[in-house]
Amino acid sequence: MRKIAFYILIVVLIIVVLFPLYWVVATSIKTGRDAFAIPPVWLFEPTWENYGKVLQNSVFVRAFFNSIVVSFTASIIAVAIGAMAAYGLVQQDDKTKQDNEKFVLSLRIAPPIIFVIPTYFLASQLKLLNNHWLLIAIYAFINIPFAISMLLTFFEDIPRELRDAAKVDGAREFTIFREVFLPVARGGIIATLIMCVLFTWNEFFIALVLSGRDTQTLPVSITSFLTFQGVQWGALTAAATLVMLPMLVLGMLVQGQIVRGMSLGSIKG
Repeated sequence: MRKIAFYILIVVLIIVVLFPLYWVVATSIKTGRDAFAIPPVWLFEPTWENYGKVLQNSVFVRAFFNSIVVSFTASIIAVAIGAMAAYGLVQQDDKTKQDNEKFVLSLRIAPPIIFVIPTYFLASQLKLLNNHWLLIAIYAFINIPFAISMLLTFFEDIPRELRDAAKVDGAREFTIFREVFLPVARGGIIATLIMCVLFTWNEFFIALVLSGRDTQTLPVSITSFLTFQGVQWGALTAAATLVMLPMLVLGMLVQGQIVRGMSLGSIKG
């Protein structure tokens, strides 16, 4: 009986989690009449008119390009710096490593508003607003603590004997890092990179404050479908589907590595 109740609970939980996703995708391929029909229309003839409107919107297309550039560039920088920092932490003694891990964790949980407002003030004084590199630098800075925490779990799984053997052969630290640690932890590095891309891709507050007309990212751009004349539900749901689809695919490709890295990180944290 308890087993049946457990499975019923799981099914209910899955429905609750997936129904909003279904509603967004289904509404994006409905006509305006079908989208708000009462009772709801479950069987309907799909239309791609909403996607056509979104893809012809130059502001949305530019925001899509901005999100790709900012998310991937900032994440690559964060993972590169995070990997070198994590390698350095792994080589430290346990006491020093624990102290440094606590410091990294404190950076990871700091609210973004602490540095967004000062950054906005400095950037406005230096005429750096509406610049891709400003967003890239901020997102890279935010993702570095997460990248360190996650990569640390993968680097700690690499046997110390590999490093010792390389040192005996005369290899320098950077050579060991590049030739031994990076190839062995390749799966974890890719998972960390994708998680950083996910965080950056979905982030709204920082992009709202620091982006301009030419650097607006998707989470900010999508609000343009909320007009004074009303919400354009068809275009809004089509845009939302296009925004979340690439990240869903990326997340599914490395879900095993992501769960492993985050669960180990949470246990140690």
